[in-house]
Amino acid sequence: MAIFSPSYFVSSVLEITPEILKKNNIKSIFIDIDDTLTAHGSPSIDKKITDWINLITSSGIKIILVSNNFKKRVQKFADKVSLPFVYFSCKPLPIGFFWALRKTGTQKREAVILGDQLFTDVLGANLYGIRSILVEPRSKSKTLTLKIKRLIEKPIRKRLLKTNFYDSEKVRN
Repeated sequence: MAIFSPSYFVSSVLEITPEILKKNNIKSIFIDIDDTLTAHGSPSIDKKITDWINLITSSGIKIILVSNNFKKRVQKFADKVSLPFVYFSCKPLPIGFFWALRKTGTQKREAVILGDQLFTDVLGANLYGIRSILVEPRSKSKTLTLKIKRLIEKPIRKRLLKTNFYDSEKVRN
């Protein structure tokens, strides 16, 4: 079960502040796109999210998008928010996180992975040895694959709630 345990949990990325990140010595955030920053497959981005990205980056914290999606999708989104990216990252395999770490020039202990899925984002972070922040998905699952993943995740998320892994004030090292 520990392999699926996030370091932190927040309902939305908007709950994450530069102060919290700096307090935890986080200098770079690797962020998933679909259902983390925008609804799955959506080409648009909410102004609150772009303002949040600007707030985080203006505080000196680096953000890089790390997605399993194809280059066309990821680059289009990255261009809208002026962020570097890693596409076809093969999460939960650590290779995408390795490239993100290289691109940001930070150490593992200074990075955190932010995403909505236990089986890709959190598992990948734990396999690579980086902290993770799990967020609630921004939209209902539309594809069969995502519906199945969410169905399998549901009891694990419930169990994590009971064991207090979702307390954003507690840090799991």
